[in-house]
Parts: sequence; C-alpha cells; structure tokens
Amino acid sequence: MRGEINELVGYLRGKKEKLMMCGEFCNRIEFDDKRLIDFAAAIAVKTGAHVAATGNTVVELKRRGVATRKMWAAEVIFYLQYNRWREGLGLPARPDVVILLGYNIDMLRAIVGALKGMETVVLDNIVVEEATFSLPELSIREWKDALEGIIHGLQQAGD
Repeated sequence: MRGEINELVGYLRGKKEKLMMCGEFCNRIEFDDKRLIDFAAAIAVKTGAHVAATGNTVVELKRRGVATRKMWAAEVIFYLQYNRWREGLGLPARPDVVILLGYNIDMLRAIVGALKGMETVVLDNIVVEEATFSLPELSIREWKDALEGIIHGLQQAGD
C-alpha cells in the first residue's frame, strides 16, 4: 500500500489545478480520534485544491479554514462537462484532476462516469475501476492509515 500512496502523492503533486468534491459522508464517518471531514480539509489544504462542498460539508470545512463553495454534485458535473468551470465554479482554469471523498459507491460511479475525459481520484475505501486512481477496498483502520499516509506524503513533498 505504501507504494500506491507514494505514487498517488506524486501524481497529485504533479497536477496544477485540482478540484476536490467533499460529500456528506465526510460529516458522518468517524474514526477513533478524527472525522473524515478532518482528512478532507487536510488534503484540500495540502494539495491546494479548490473545494466544492456537496452535501452539508460547507460549514465544517469552513470551520477548519478551507475556502469552499456549497454546491450540488450535479452542478459541479454540469459546469465541468460544459466548460463552465470559470463562471460556475469560480476556478481560474479547468481542473487537471477531480478528487472525490465522502461518497457512496453509487454516487462515486455516477460522478466518475459523468466526468469521462477528466482525470479522477477516489479517496474513499471503495474501488471505482473507471477512476484514474482509486484506493482499494480497505477496512476502516486501513483507510484511516491510507489517508494519514497521503497527508504525510503531501506534507513531506511540500517541505
């Protein structure tokens, strides 16, 4: 798993424009000492990703110092599909990659499928074959370790 994490960190570091979509499960999933929203916020900050807060994640992300916009997932997809990312998402350039965290398998497959032609990274503990990169199926403990590894790798790469 360490090799995959290092590969993902290098991949994310190599992308200039990143968009992160944070779903409602970011608010609902709790690990021993952290919530998924804590990992989402750290990854967003460390990658420099623009954040589209879907579900009800906007308040918790802003509380953690993340600049974000409240949006519906369908809106994000529409703006990206029809090249309206500047006016609809307020982005300076089209994203090179869309990072997804906090969604169920059906939503992940729908979003990744709708974003054909775009690179996507799924950080949930669910395999999405159609994504450019997807974490493998992991236990909750393994998932937490993987997210911590990603954050640690991004921090080291930034030092």
